[in-house]
Amino acid sequence: MGTANTMKKCRACRISCLPRTVLSMLLQNAKHIEALHQCHMEVTNTCCCYWGSLARQLCSILVVSSSMLQVGLLLGWPAVLPAMQADNSTAINITDYDVSWLVSSVGLAGMFTNLPSGFLIDYFGYRRLLTMCLLPVSASWFMQAFTTSITLLYIGRILGGMALMLFTTLVPPLMIELVEPTYRGFLGCGSEIVVAFGMLLAFLMADFLHWKTVTILSALPFIPIFFLSLGVPESPFWLVRAGRVREAEAALIKLRGPARRPAAQDELLQIQRSIREQPQTTFIEQVHQIVVPHNLRPLLLVSAVMILRELGGQFAIFSYAAYFFATAGVMINPLTCTVLVGVMRLISTFTCAFLLDRVGRRIILMAGCSCCAISAAVGGLFLLWEIQGSSWVPLVAVLAFAFGYGFGVGPIPWILMGELLPTPVRVVGSTIVVFIFSAMQVFVGLMFPRLMDEVGLGGSFLFFAVFNTFLVILVRQFLPETASQSLHSLEHAFDGANNTTLPLKTTPGKKTTPVGVKGTSQEPLL
Repeated sequence: MGTANTMKKCRACRISCLPRTVLSMLLQNAKHIEALHQCHMEVTNTCCCYWGSLARQLCSILVVSSSMLQVGLLLGWPAVLPAMQADNSTAINITDYDVSWLVSSVGLAGMFTNLPSGFLIDYFGYRRLLTMCLLPVSASWFMQAFTTSITLLYIGRILGGMALMLFTTLVPPLMIELVEPTYRGFLGCGSEIVVAFGMLLAFLMADFLHWKTVTILSALPFIPIFFLSLGVPESPFWLVRAGRVREAEAALIKLRGPARRPAAQDELLQIQRSIREQPQTTFIEQVHQIVVPHNLRPLLLVSAVMILRELGGQFAIFSYAAYFFATAGVMINPLTCTVLVGVMRLISTFTCAFLLDRVGRRIILMAGCSCCAISAAVGGLFLLWEIQGSSWVPLVAVLAFAFGYGFGVGPIPWILMGELLPTPVRVVGSTIVVFIFSAMQVFVGLMFPRLMDEVGLGGSFLFFAVFNTFLVILVRQFLPETASQSLHSLEHAFDGANNTTLPLKTTPGKKTTPVGVKGTSQEPLL
């Protein structure tokens, strides 16, 4: 009986405890569901922060890089010169001598513009100076469109060239300083994509429209760009150098998004630390800093890359494209050939932008230089040998050259200028590099017609092939990988006392640190 009563009691106890057990299980499940929901919300918020931050930076970069449309339009505009020479209805008489100077005047203007550009950037700031130049750019195009004097045509080209070189000096560093290392390669190619698009647009308009219409349409885009640029924040690096730390923090929060305020504040601390380690605030102080070995080495390397890049013939081939195809005897309409060149360059630049952070700068740059060298050599040999039935080879060679140029030779040197030049000398270093770039454009633009007279078109192409080969060797031997590295860590890449460059542990897509440099702060990644 006792046992039976105990069993009945236990059954009753189990029955009475059943609701509690079920309730406990339900509570545990509820806690689990709540944890899952919280995890899901965290993931959702992280994704929103990621895409929101990327969108903010992308919008700023699109506005800044769109100013480089001036570069593409100005370099592609000479495609209208053959039509202007054949136009009997215009009062402007353009000779072959004028053609070479109209092409080279852009670089000549840039040489003189670069002398005060560092002071202007130092005084006004990157973004404000960019905004100030946009409306005068439109005015220079209108001047060229409505003039009846070749003198005013020269003045318009020179004014446009001055703006071009200012943009070339300030846009790459500004883009590098606005974006995080994660996006630097992809978004850093934005300016070169715009240049390629601008050149293609100029070639297309030259093929279908009257030269005056082409010039008027070239003036219009910079008016809306002016108003959009007013919403772009100033470079946080420049603001910190100017002692405007609160504005620098506000600019970083605006770029990264309010949800990433702690990351923006950490980034601000690293910018301050970088500038504190090698302090400078003025252009004159940067001139004094330029002779310091770890500042001078990257400047010499970027300058050498730029010199060999220009001696590789890109300015001559793209600026004289219409004349080149007519001289080479290509059976297709020369203006149609220039459009194909513009399309190829644009496609390859997009390809470079998507691969740059995945593959790395060095490999892509060497591949692009090799493509330019091989295509120039093949095209030059076929032009020298004058093989019957091979008139299509020069077109294919130039298309391959345009692909190699857009794939790496075009965009990467400008990215390297923003990445490798240390913060203490970035303004003056950019000024020097762009001055060299301008001088080489004048030299190549004036010498290319004379070089063709001396050695022919085929010999000129072989000349370009040699210098592209030298560029491959230079990159292979001396250029460190910069993909996904913080600007602060890259400043130590040239600290080696006995090395021209300090080797870097490189894995594209991951943060890296120079060998032998310990405790290097790095900018936060998403």
